Amino acid sequence: APRAAAAQAKGPILAVFAHPDDERVIGPLLSKLAREGRETHLVIATDGSQGTRDYFKVPAGPQLAAVRSQEAACAAKRLGVKQLHIIGLLDGGLASFNTLGKLRSAIAAIVDSVKPVAVITFGPEGGTGHPDHRLVGDVASQVIQADPRYATSVDLLYASLPTERLRTAPRANPTVTGMAEALLTVKVPFEEQDLVAGRGEFACHKSQY
Repeated sequence: APRAAAAQAKGPILAVFAHPDDERVIGPLLSKLAREGRETHLVIATDGSQGTRDYFKVPAGPQLAAVRSQEAACAAKRLGVKQLHIIGLLDGGLASFNTLGKLRSAIAAIVDSVKPVAVITFGPEGGTGHPDHRLVGDVASQVIQADPRYATSVDLLYASLPTERLRTAPRANPTVTGMAEALLTVKVPFEEQDLVAGRGEFACHKSQY
């Protein structure tokens, strides 16, 4: 749990996710923070190049990566994000020593530059359980927890949904997993305008939805 609410009352917020469109998990929160004058940064680890959909007639590869980069920029703008950081690693290809090393170095460099007071990322369940989601959350956690400069000064927060609530939620494909509600210790209220911004951000990802 975070040390104290005052620790998050000022300073930049860094959101770290795997793919363009993963930021939708906390879209209204990012909108609220930006609207209140907070400096927000969004990190996207992969290029999204493998996220093909039957209705969207763009094949996997560089062309799709370019489309999804534009969609990520659209989403960041609608949420008021100050800076979008796209690392550009291969979508679906994080699980190797070499690539994980590149991911760790890139996230560490961004943290060193931004100096956030809080990092928000995927928890161990990775939302839908996607390997990229899990690995990005793991590496972001490692960067914060292994560095004495950040281990006690940066709040590490996992975005998730209560397992208890998901039992009665509509079925999703892919399946969304969660965490026990008792472990979700931070709740941030937002306003209708933030939900509207979140829906607008979601609409940016035309290649996926």
